[in-house]
Amino acid sequence: MGSQSDTISHKTIPNGILEIIQPEQRQLISILTGASKINENRSLKRRRNEEEKLLARNVLKRTLQNIGLVVQEHPYQVNLPDYNSMSKHNPYIGNNLYAIIPSTVPSNEYIVLGAHYDTVEESPGASDNATGCALVYGVSKLISGLESRKKNLIVVFFDQEETGHAGSFAFVNLAKEKAYNVHSVHTADQVGWDQDGDRNIELELPTDYLKSIYEKHAKPFGITIYTTNVTSSDHKEWREAGYNAVGITEEYKHGDTSPHWHEPTDTFETVDFDYLAFVTYLTYKVIEDQITS
Repeated sequence: MGSQSDTISHKTIPNGILEIIQPEQRQLISILTGASKINENRSLKRRRNEEEKLLARNVLKRTLQNIGLVVQEHPYQVNLPDYNSMSKHNPYIGNNLYAIIPSTVPSNEYIVLGAHYDTVEESPGASDNATGCALVYGVSKLISGLESRKKNLIVVFFDQEETGHAGSFAFVNLAKEKAYNVHSVHTADQVGWDQDGDRNIELELPTDYLKSIYEKHAKPFGITIYTTNVTSSDHKEWREAGYNAVGITEEYKHGDTSPHWHEPTDTFETVDFDYLAFVTYLTYKVIEDQITS
């Protein structure tokens, strides 16, 4: 299990924030990974086939509806480009799920916050990527409580990240079709492991602007923000399409990432929920800064 080290105390997170987000993050991950049942007859052991993913979307939909959001399905059929090694399996048919937290003043700008909800074949996918889904939920709840929002926030759960990023590729196309004026894109993937307790994170393929704003909000916590050129998650499709995008993750390249990645052992019990709450709060501070200025 990831450690619950006091190296970075949660006294650095304002009183009440943990109580707002952490119990519901635990509950969401528990249901998504089969640690607790969806209902008396069914539990999810993975999120791979269409029935399993439908059940997962229903859980995620209810979670967003509980904070007052109007949730929309985004069914798609796409062909991945030839340069994608997974294009040999074209076409891809799937379903993203998204909601918009509207600005409180008229605005045509959108911030995108997303995470994939699917898993590989034999894994419950706690770290990869129920933790990312829980981060998206936690930030959404905090942002929806702001009195002033000068930009809109799109929160999205991507399908088929594990099969060529088809869901994020399709959602990029949707953003273009709807002519969204996208200010920035933040995607979270594996944010629940911190064995050494240092609370450090990695930013994958960030633009200079996004690197600087994450560093700005990390500085008061005394943590290190590493940057990498990793392209193996949903931020890649946005960057390749020319958007101001970044991936957020634990220390995937710096030796402190879940050893249970893509394994049957990627379970609820391995998640460091204090670390998840910390990264959620840090991401919230970044998006709060963007959405209120």
